[in-house]
Amino acid sequence: MIYLINGKQNIRLKSQMKSIVKKSLGEIDAINFIKHDASLVLVQEIVDDVNYLPLGYDHKAVVVDNPYFLLKEKGRNKLESDQDYNKLINCINHPDENCDLIFLVNTSESDVDKKSDVYQAIEKNGQIIVLEEPKESQWFEVVAHYFKEKWPNNRIDNDAVNELARRTEGDYASLFNNGSKLALYSDHITYEDVTLMVTRPLEENAFLLFNYLLDNKNVEAISLYRDLKSANTKPETLIPMIANQFRLLNRVSYLSKKHFDADAIASELSINPIRAKILKKNSMIISQKRINQTLEDLYQLDLQIKSGLLDRNYSFELFLINFKRN
Repeated sequence: MIYLINGKQNIRLKSQMKSIVKKSLGEIDAINFIKHDASLVLVQEIVDDVNYLPLGYDHKAVVVDNPYFLLKEKGRNKLESDQDYNKLINCINHPDENCDLIFLVNTSESDVDKKSDVYQAIEKNGQIIVLEEPKESQWFEVVAHYFKEKWPNNRIDNDAVNELARRTEGDYASLFNNGSKLALYSDHITYEDVTLMVTRPLEENAFLLFNYLLDNKNVEAISLYRDLKSANTKPETLIPMIANQFRLLNRVSYLSKKHFDADAIASELSINPIRAKILKKNSMIISQKRINQTLEDLYQLDLQIKSGLLDRNYSFELFLINFKRN
């Protein structure tokens, strides 16, 4: 059977692939299960593996990772001039019933080249599996189901599920890693356990850092940054995120002066109404001139850090401690 599994989260692709392979092979070993990185191996070598059935085996699986030739943006690959796609297409058009050929396409569906001859051959002769990203409203159920299936002997409170769902934000790898950590930590997982063991999303931390600055809580901002630094978060990551907050605040400030209320601002900027209300309040304690100057400071700071002219940690901490909203 031929499969193409497409999705944005690698951990889900591998889970789906393992489910297919386990069902068809049962016991898996290095002889009946072969995995290729298509960016490093010619497609004709993959076909040779598909056509070869080891003595003593009645079924095998060949997994093709990173099939760049199935993408719209293929990039440059030194193998391209030697690729024999006709051989691969012929293999797909005449599938070997004794072999599962599985393509793992780790990207959004819109990035897949559905007009390519290889894709159309798979679509005609095999099965396309698209792993849709869960909606925010569905993620709570995904988290709850994960604990029910994976850790049936552990109890998790509803508010703990809610908080874990919020902190993992649709990221299956984060859910699996943090879920395992929590399950091993306690057989009764509470909200407090989640807040203790699972870090907030980086965007939320950047927003908190931004709020500390506007509240003149520079010491708290430094403390939060040092916590983030210990988790290997670099200023080059935080600076654009904080700058985006100031840009958004600038737009809120402008709309507030046009007499937009918080709900109208939320609608105009497509943001959460609560966030719009907070930003509208913040726009009253800092001038647009100061916002623009802060954006210029962040731009120069980012530029000089990336140019190697400033020490990233020292200079970013200096920005945090010296920031004044007035």
